[in-house]
Amino acid sequence: MDVLLSHLILNSTMIGVLTTFIFLTYCLLRRIKASKDLQPPEAAGGWPILGHLRFLTGPELPHETLGALADKHGPIFKIRIGVHPAVVISSWELAKECFTTHDGAVLSRPKLATGKHMGYNYASPAFTPYGPYWREIRKIMMLELLSNRRLEMFNHIRESETATSLKDLYTHCIMGHDGSDHQLV
Repeated sequence: MDVLLSHLILNSTMIGVLTTFIFLTYCLLRRIKASKDLQPPEAAGGWPILGHLRFLTGPELPHETLGALADKHGPIFKIRIGVHPAVVISSWELAKECFTTHDGAVLSRPKLATGKHMGYNYASPAFTPYGPYWREIRKIMMLELLSNRRLEMFNHIRESETATSLKDLYTHCIMGHDGSDHQLV
């Protein structure tokens, strides 16, 4: 009786685990398919590492090449610049919608490791993604650092640095230095 009971418990446990695994696999595959359906079509002909850069460096101008791709793939499509994906929008209606309705999603910066480590966990305005913190930092910068009063306070420093740079440049030109004795960095 104990053997039959242990087999029954084992079988019901295995059926439960198998059912859960199948359900999770189904949900995952459905999510992957849904995210692929939301992606714009990718232009054909991209190479693995270079992407579509070879199209943009040909004899035609880049905007003409992108226009030809838009005629072929529609008003919105995806290309790869190197290994980085880029979405090309060639319709003014879609561009207006992206920059007015969905501007928060389109114009935000990606959260990169650089911003986390060098930007003190995205505290630097250069690395902060768009959001309430970015708006607050921008407001402080505009009011405190870039106000007319602050710019007037440091006007004499800018003028003296500009005069010094022009004087050095003039001296080098008069002395006949063409800059070839310096290493280009």
